[in-house]
Amino acid sequence: MEEKQFNIQPANRLASVQEYYFSRKLKEVAQMNAQGLDVISLGIGSPDMPPSQQTIETLCKEAANPTAHGYQPYVGIPEMRKAMADFYQRWYGVELNPNTEIQPLIGSKEGILHVTLAFVNPGDKVLVPNPGYPTYTSLSKLLGAEIVNYDLKEDNNWQPDFDQLEQMDLSGVKLMWTNYPNMPTGADASMELFEKLVSFARRHNIVVVNDNPYSLILNEHPHSILQIAGAKECCIEFNSMSKSQNMPGWRVGWISTNAEFI
Repeated sequence: MEEKQFNIQPANRLASVQEYYFSRKLKEVAQMNAQGLDVISLGIGSPDMPPSQQTIETLCKEAANPTAHGYQPYVGIPEMRKAMADFYQRWYGVELNPNTEIQPLIGSKEGILHVTLAFVNPGDKVLVPNPGYPTYTSLSKLLGAEIVNYDLKEDNNWQPDFDQLEQMDLSGVKLMWTNYPNMPTGADASMELFEKLVSFARRHNIVVVNDNPYSLILNEHPHSILQIAGAKECCIEFNSMSKSQNMPGWRVGWISTNAEFI
């Protein structure tokens, strides 16, 4: 019997995306190091310090618990959600209901994926900052969303130009991605900026999603967009233990917003 050549075509959606930016860069760095170069990679903000000794000791203690290794509740254990709510109260003065307004994540990438799936139909538009975290673009493309870039410029302290945004065709825009303190520029957000974002979201019926894992880094006064009155109705915020607690490999993050969005 003649064998046919085995040929499986990938899904059409893969034609719109490339290899993940940081994956490609890490391979380039590894190749350069193999050639004898000593490369300092500025690509991924991975902490170069370990978690606290207390954190590691707690992990070791809990790992010895035979009941700690099974499937966990989809909404996370109550103690973790309460700790996340306490984190928001302690650092930002924001009150969150741990039972209805928090959803644990295994990192922002999971949140970006599921928020887009929850709000954006194929063909809908998504506002993405330029420059900005590559995952906002790659996952939106993968899910069939139309990318609409808005520019962040140094002479405007890497903040959105709201006059320019108001002049854009915003029909069909469902989400707007923001990231302050900003990656890659390092620019911080002011409360005035967050007030403008909340006003923009409410007037144009757009969900603003602020990715906020850097708020405790070199920052005496950490901010959250949820500190703004009415923000919880129209905004979503990601947070994470990755940067502030030196725990990127632990995959501990969460999303905070109103109960309906959760």
